Amino acid sequence: MTMAQQTAPKKEEPVAVPKHTAKIKSQVLAKIGKPPRLDHVEVSRHHNGRYRVNIWEQPEPEKHIAVTIGPRIGLSYYLTVSDTGEIIRSNPPLN
Repeated sequence: MTMAQQTAPKKEEPVAVPKHTAKIKSQVLAKIGKPPRLDHVEVSRHHNGRYRVNIWEQPEPEKHIAVTIGPRIGLSYYLTVSDTGEIIRSNPPLN
């Protein structure tokens, strides 16, 4: 067999995964309201339409402390999301 006859196996095209992070973030903030010391919202995709949403908050400033404390996770949700990005289920429930 010559080099011309050998062909490399075709690689499968990666399946496009929809990114619903902005839509999920806006739905979560609409349902729970904006926390007063909100730093940022982190949305990470897990598997089978499931997402983890962490709400990062700045700690309350203390007058008698010389050290700056960074943001921490104030709230965290595990969501099941539809193919269109709508939240189907949340643990704990979004209130």
